[in-house]
Formats: sequence, structure tokens, C-alpha cells
Amino acid sequence: MAEWLFEIFSEEIPSRMQKGAQEQLKALAETYLQQEKLSFKDIYTFITPRRLVLVVEGLPLNTEEKWEEKKGPRIDAPQMAIDGFLKTTGVRRDECQVRDTPKGQFLFVVQKDPGRPTADVLAQIAPLFLEKFRWAKSMRWGSLSTPWVRPIRGLLCLFNGNVVPFSYAGITTSNTTHGHRFLAPQPFSVDSFKDYQKKLRDHFVILDWQERRDLIQREVSRIAQDLTPAQDDELLDEVAGLTEWPIALKGSIDEHFMKLPLEVITTPMRVHQRYFPLFNSQGDLAPFFGVIANTQATDGGKTILTGNERVLRARLADAQFFWQQDQKHPLEHFNISLKTRLFHQHLGSLFDKVVRLEKLCGRIAAKIGADEKVVKRAALLSKADLASQMVGEFPELQGIMGRYYAQAQGETPEVFQAIEEHYWPRVSGGPIPDAVSSLILAIADRLDTLIGFFTIGITPSGSKDPFALRRAGLSLIALSLNPHFSLSIDEALGWAYDMYPWSELTPPTLKSKEKAVSDLWQFLLERLKFTLRDGQGSPYDHVDAVLAVARENPTFSDLALRVRALDQLMDREDGQNLLKAYKRASNILRIEEEKDKKQYEGYVLENNLTDSEEKDLFEHLSENSPKIQDLVKKGNFVQAVQDLAKFRPYVDRFFDKIIVNTKEEKIRINRLNILAFLRKTLHQVADFSKIEG
Repeated sequence: MAEWLFEIFSEEIPSRMQKGAQEQLKALAETYLQQEKLSFKDIYTFITPRRLVLVVEGLPLNTEEKWEEKKGPRIDAPQMAIDGFLKTTGVRRDECQVRDTPKGQFLFVVQKDPGRPTADVLAQIAPLFLEKFRWAKSMRWGSLSTPWVRPIRGLLCLFNGNVVPFSYAGITTSNTTHGHRFLAPQPFSVDSFKDYQKKLRDHFVILDWQERRDLIQREVSRIAQDLTPAQDDELLDEVAGLTEWPIALKGSIDEHFMKLPLEVITTPMRVHQRYFPLFNSQGDLAPFFGVIANTQATDGGKTILTGNERVLRARLADAQFFWQQDQKHPLEHFNISLKTRLFHQHLGSLFDKVVRLEKLCGRIAAKIGADEKVVKRAALLSKADLASQMVGEFPELQGIMGRYYAQAQGETPEVFQAIEEHYWPRVSGGPIPDAVSSLILAIADRLDTLIGFFTIGITPSGSKDPFALRRAGLSLIALSLNPHFSLSIDEALGWAYDMYPWSELTPPTLKSKEKAVSDLWQFLLERLKFTLRDGQGSPYDHVDAVLAVARENPTFSDLALRVRALDQLMDREDGQNLLKAYKRASNILRIEEEKDKKQYEGYVLENNLTDSEEKDLFEHLSENSPKIQDLVKKGNFVQAVQDLAKFRPYVDRFFDKIIVNTKEEKIRINRLNILAFLRKTLHQVADFSKIEG
């Protein structure tokens, strides 16, 4: 057993692409090694800003020896076919075997494949890793046509301590690599992964991404002293991908900038400079920050800190100027500029969107009994800050600055809160607004966007979704799955469609209201399946079963509750037995309905009931089916499925004692109607035919 070490050394790989590159390299290695029938013990991948590394342990020195059998033509085939077979296999006619088969006598050749040196196989497949590798963005350099994320500067490839020779992008493999760009730039040779990892550390490179991340977290906490760094996993991940030898330093913020809003200070620190804000024991921002240097400075980091403090000072000075200038005008003033900013060329300007939101929010508020005046005011101001100087410089502050400016000019808390929170959830799984006015505005914003693009024929396709409609759909579902109010999204989509002045916009493609709403509703239902599966662990077949019978403008919250109740039922023995009974009844009905050329609707004649088991089942259905229907209408799905579970003993006794297809026709039809009655009752909750099992 031997070890394979493969390093692709390049210019700096963007941090956001590094984790995906690790996973892709491992997947490629597994695929090609398995194709070559090369067994292995473990595969590891590592990444730093300048290197992507693969280590495979437990590889054999040679591929396995094996015997291969090849079947040729019939012995009486044309000589040309026989000669072609002999040429392909490289044997003489007298070296072939003749075997009897059901189709006659055929030539066979059994040849020994002695195996190949593993090093030769690796020299063949390693270049394929580079050719098949896919980056979100690639580049070409020099006169080479070979793409890679950044120019490749070296290839280290060792098997069992020896160089595996091949060339790619004009570079030949070797046993040498480089350490830190500034602290140890000279090349050095290695003979194994253990030697490689040790020498990298000696040359100021920490190979393991997680180790660098943990070190950064510890070091920032150390330099913070009695302060607390902001908890920011995304920033930690990014900085771990920017450094090979992280060193933490503590910088300071000029005191006069501390009067700015918190987000105005921390956004340029985190997003633009990758600094770690520090907070005091009261939870207030302290005038200090942590910065990670990718080098060990001879002056203790003074020059580095001076440069970083100067850059931050300039950014905060700009922010302070924007803060002062923006507040010289009321927030509504910025709506004027929105008239010249396109939302989409076929959907009008951003101000047109604001007008639609104001009307749609009023419609939703009236429907659920909320304060129309509040939500319409919030809608009117919702996009104004997009035209402010602050958001123009720091787009991440959209909504947040609207809240600050609205609060400063005396708007009510419900209004300025809704301005910020209508962008929630900002990320998948992010917080959902609690305030009703915020929820209405957030829902209306997604409804307007989705129905607009779907109506003009712009929908997500494959991996392409330039207007982030999938994210908007998932956000709409998340917003709708709240306990504060129920809104029929299907109905609201129609309202959103009506808010557009389609006769004035005249896009090239324009769907009818019914078509646009139908297409978008199906799109949202697919996203709902994903949400319920990942959010509450509901299987797809349970979601399909509920959606098949949920009509009359269902709300997403009701659908989620119904699916959860079905999950609980199917986790119990009663539910599984009820499913078996349903499928048995459904199969009988399907066969008999095809034979009788009719659909049984469940109209049972009591006078034709002869046995106690069928009487008991019919009485239980007659008594409880209306109750279950009423429970479903009221949204009490848990009680509805609990009542369904009580059918089990009656159904069991029916199938144990009753012969459905009796010779007496009126009795047979009546019993088929009992089964149809059972099917109809179960369908009040879900279509059990769609449940696997």
C-alpha cells in the first residue's frame, strides 16, 4: 500500500470558491480511481489561498491482475469478421477456444491482464482532474488556452515517494512546492504527505482550513482582551480562506465616528475590510476592531494597523458625509429618483413598484383586518433609501438606512420597522418579521416581483435564475408559514397581477391572469415541498398527498399543518394499517369501476346492508365524516387525523368478514359504495394513494 500526494499550486483562489473546490476534487478522485479499479483506504483534500491538495492513502503499487474473456464471431462467420476479431485481440486462430452456445459455436479468447503500475494510471488520470474541474469563473493566462480559476504556478505529484511525471498548462510535475509568499518564498522538496505538511508549517503555511479558522477565532478573542468579538461565522469562513499564516492585530476607530448608526460602522468593517467588530460588556460597539494579517510583521504590526486604520477612517468619513447629506431631505423625497430607476424594462420603474406595493398592501390589510394606513405608509417609503447616497455606497444597508431615516423624521415604529423588515428573511433560514405590518409588506414585495416576472415569461430555468426568483419564492413561503395571520397566496397572486397596468407596459410575452397565477402557484408548490421536507422533515409523498386534495385557496400555513398532522399519523401503527386498508379498498374500487364503466361515489343504501361489520363501518363513517370535514375547514388537522385513525378497527373487521364482490348485485354495489365512502372521507385530509408503502 502506498500514498499519492497531488498539489495544484496557483495564484490566490477566491475564498468563496474554496470549499466547493475541495469537494469537487475529492469527488473527481473517487470517480476516476473507481473507474480504474484502484482500491484505496482514505481520501483527504486540503485548500489554502494558493494551493489545492489531494492525499490518497492505501493505494496498491499495481492494478489487480485479472483474466478477461472476449467473445468473438461464430466459427462459420465470414473470414473478414474472424480476422478482425483476431487482430483486435492480438491472438492467432489456434489460440482461440471454440464453445457451444444456444446460438451455435463461437470463438472465445481468454487473456491475462497482468495489471499496470499504479503510477502510470495516476499519470493518466491526474491531468483529467484538471481538465474536468469546473469553477464558477475561470481565466486563461499567457498564450495558454487552458482555463483555471487563477494561473497555475506548479504541480507537485508524488506516488510512494516518487514523482508521477506528466505536464499540464505548460507545467511539468515535480516534488517541489513553495511556502508563504512573503515569509518563505523559496521552493523546497518533499517526499511524503507527512513531510509536506511539516515543511509547509516550517515555511509559514497552515494547510488545514479548519485549523486556520479555529486559530483566527482564538487569536481575535485574545487581542480583544476584555471585549467580545462579533459572532460572524461567514466572516470567519472568508478570512480563513484569505490567509495561510493568520496573525491577529487590534486596531482602533476614531471616537467621533462612534456616533454613527451601528450598521453604518460595522458594514464597511465586515463586508469591505474583513475586520471583526468588538463589543463591550454592555453589548455596545467599542472603538476597536480585530484584523487578520497574512504575515508576521517585524515591527509588531504597527505599519499594518496604521494602513488599515487609515482605510477605515476614509470609509467612515464617507459614511458620515452620506449620513448628514441624506437627512437634509425627507425620506419620501428620494421616491422622485426612483422614477428614473428601472425595476425591469418590461415591468416599469422602482417607483411604479412602490405604487403597486402601496395598493397591494392596502388590499391585504383590508382582507386580514390590519391597519391599512400604517402598511400603505410603510409601502410608500419602503424603497426610498435605494436612492440615498448611503445605500448607493453600501448596498448592504438597504432597508436598514430606510429605518434610520424614517425614525429620524418621526415615523411611527410600525412604519420604520416595516421598512427594514420587509427585506427579511435576508438569507435562507433567516429571521421572519413578527409585526403584522412588516409581514404584509414583505409578502407583497415578493408577490409583486414573482407575478411580474412570471407574467412576462421570465422564470427560473435549470441553474439559471438571474432575478433570484427561487429565493423570492422560498422567502414568500417562509413569510406565509407564520402564526400571525393566514392569507391565501393563490388569491393574493391574482390581486398582485391586477396591480400591474399591463396595457401600458406591453411586454413581448404576456400571459393571461389565469395562466400566470397557475404557473406561479405550481412553482411555489414545488418550493413548498422542498421547505416542508427540509424544515419539518416531511416526505415528498406526504406533501403530494395533501396537495392533491387541498382546494379552495389553501394557505401555506394550513398546508404545512395538514402535512405535519399526516406525518404524525403515518408514524403510528394505526396510520400504516389505515394506509394498507385504503390501498386495498382503492384497488378493489379501481378494478370494479373499470369493469362496471362507472365511478362509485359512496352513496350507500342502508336497506341493503346485511352484515354487522358493514353496518358498523357505515355508521362510523356517517357519524364521523362530517366531523372530519368540519375539522379540516377549521384547520384542526391534528384532531382530524386522530379521528381518521379511529376508523382502523371498523375497516379491519370489514375486510376480515365481508366479501365485497358477492353474487347479489345490489349488495355488491352497496359494499363498493361503502369503500367509496371510506375513500372520500380519507380524501378530506389527504390522497392516500400518493403515499408510498
